[in-house]
Amino acid sequence: MAPRDRFPAIASLEAAPFSKILGLRVEAADAGAATVRMPFALELLNDGGPDVPIHGGAIAALADFAACAAIWTMPVTQRSATIAMTVNYIAPGVRCDLVARARVRGAGRRVASIAVEIHDARGALVADALVTYKIA
Repeated sequence: MAPRDRFPAIASLEAAPFSKILGLRVEAADAGAATVRMPFALELLNDGGPDVPIHGGAIAALADFAACAAIWTMPVTQRSATIAMTVNYIAPGVRCDLVARARVRGAGRRVASIAVEIHDARGALVADALVTYKIA
């Protein structure tokens, strides 16, 4: 069963205009976790041709989207908003899809903490993030 069939909010996240620009797709989801792919596209690059790294803003957007998808797999979530996000860039993403794995580390009644790791096609760590979400 596709993640959007198990968790209807995921379909809405994927259909959002900005998500569509980045090509974001939830590949897997479970309670409190989501795996998201951002396909390689020239529009995601810094200036300098096809062999330059993927822009850090696109990587941060992938982390935020993956964290959001993980939050929306939790039955208590009716609304959400990013409160804070810290992204650590470890290595460049060059000419490849990026895959983010997000896991809810803890959630209270109004705030949740989500850990995200982003890997390239070889499995190398490109970035990690800690995202804090307001939930209701």
